[in-house]
Amino acid sequence: MTTMAVVGAGPGLGAAVARRFGAEGFSVALVARSREKLDKLAGDLPGVAARGFVADVRDTGALGAALDRAAEELGPVEVLQYSPLPQKEFLRPVLETTVDDLSAAVEFSPGAITPGHPTHDPDVLAERLWRMHTSRGEFRVFAEPLP
Repeated sequence: MTTMAVVGAGPGLGAAVARRFGAEGFSVALVARSREKLDKLAGDLPGVAARGFVADVRDTGALGAALDRAAEELGPVEVLQYSPLPQKEFLRPVLETTVDDLSAAVEFSPGAITPGHPTHDPDVLAERLWRMHTSRGEFRVFAEPLP
């Protein structure tokens, strides 16, 4: 079975994406920080093979492990929706933004889970086709499997 993952899964956009891909036959890996919310969201998707995986997007090791578990349990992750809500600390006027704020925002970005990032084993990535889209619009990657 083909799997799509919703990173930053919630009751709005994440649920809508999960329903749509589930209707097309994808299994759905829901990734967010709260087990309780993930269980509720998965339960609110009747007819969709959905399962929750707990991870914080700022912890690249935990996020990578969650996506690896999703692939093992549901099938290869071929589509990834990355749409976690930004934390309040990222929503500042530009002139009040510090270097530390920018570093935190980069940690929050999807860059750490893209192909070629050192947290991923190239041999594993070579077997996957990654398609990523973020609802925030600042990042989109379509990548072929690595040679």
